[in-house]
Amino acid sequence: MAEKETLPAARPFVHLIAGPTGVGKSAAATELARAAGAPIVVADRLQCFTDLATTSARAGAEVPDVRRHWLGDRTFADGDLSAAAATDALVGLVTRLGPRPVIVEGGSISLLRELAARGAGLPWRLTVRLLPLPDRAVYVAALTRRAREMLAPTTPGRSLLDELAALWRDPGHRLLAASVNGFEAVLECCAKYTLDVETIDKQDLPAHILNRMAALIAERHAEHGILQHRAFTEIFGEWTTGPGIDFGPLERAA
Repeated sequence: MAEKETLPAARPFVHLIAGPTGVGKSAAATELARAAGAPIVVADRLQCFTDLATTSARAGAEVPDVRRHWLGDRTFADGDLSAAAATDALVGLVTRLGPRPVIVEGGSISLLRELAARGAGLPWRLTVRLLPLPDRAVYVAALTRRAREMLAPTTPGRSLLDELAALWRDPGHRLLAASVNGFEAVLECCAKYTLDVETIDKQDLPAHILNRMAALIAERHAEHGILQHRAFTEIFGEWTTGPGIDFGPLERAA
């Protein structure tokens, strides 16, 4: 765990939980939020898109007794949210939620790099917890299970395939959609197996194709997770806490 205090006497107290995709950031933030009675702000640019709730893992993130706040409620038609705009939204949200403690969870490299660059000027008392990267085999297996659930949810709701097909029907959305982790792996499988992307949500796909999609999504997410781990170690790795610093009720609750 790496921690740093930016402004010792400032408020609000902010605790950032960062790490690679699929390593348990939401679970860790939820546990701490319940213990501390603190709200959560999700520092994720993709989760701003309400029409990508499944693909971005936003769906199902809300749990009883914990209040999560996203950086915005956008649709794909609004276009991508820049790192600077996302960081502005994050700072604004945390400021409005203060002076009580706030938990921030996130894995957006560009957003957290921008946030760290503003560190000295943030009116917060900030600590950072970096979640570790699991063993690769264990990591890929967990990501594969998650990908299968996204492709064919066991609970009511849209699948990753539903969301991709809906976007692909609008040619104006295709370039941005193809850049989304998960979608690009499915698009590769569509090309390999000659599948129509616009109707992929209505096709009865054989198990071997779904399994291939899940495996490819997991591999791509694992590659991105390794990149996130390296980036966050670079950004936050030297942030250390001096002895004897009291981080208040939020840290004690953890």
